[in-house]
Amino acid sequence: MGFVRSVIAPGETLIVHSHPHWRALVRPGLVTVIGAGLAGIAGGFIETQVVHPGDRAATWAMVAGVYLLVVLRFGLWPALRWARTDLVVTDERVLYRPAGSSRRCVDVPLRRVSAVRFRHTLTDRALGTGCLILECGHLPPVEIDHVPGVARVHATVYEELLRLPPPPPPGPIAQVPRFRWGLPGRR
Repeated sequence: MGFVRSVIAPGETLIVHSHPHWRALVRPGLVTVIGAGLAGIAGGFIETQVVHPGDRAATWAMVAGVYLLVVLRFGLWPALRWARTDLVVTDERVLYRPAGSSRRCVDVPLRRVSAVRFRHTLTDRALGTGCLILECGHLPPVEIDHVPGVARVHATVYEELLRLPPPPPPGPIAQVPRFRWGLPGRR
């Protein structure tokens, strides 16, 4: 919650705060469990096949090192990225901050959003996730993937768009001086 408090301006109301969908944690969990199983099988093989105690210790250290590297890279790192990625919707803007990448940060004021849509496949519907799409006038649309409860977030953003006051009417058009052809000084 520290990130959220640091980016919300005084007077801004937090409406939605979420992380990507939990399915992003399935692969890191499987890598950790399957890696532990493979390391256990390798350990059994080491105990039965390696006779010399010095070789056995070195082989154990090598298997443990490989397991540790695999779990850190494909298990822990994606889980940390998931935990540090935030989607925040307030009454004034939509913020999306993925962990580890400052280039994909999105901070869209609701006044700039002209349309909000969502897209999800059959699998996404079954899991309750999808892609939130914010259209900002002439700019390319902003797509935020793996939003949990995307239909609920879409409805929330749409309700906030409806609560915004209408834009002020355009001012009167000023008369543009007429350009006259001819020689300078002649009227």
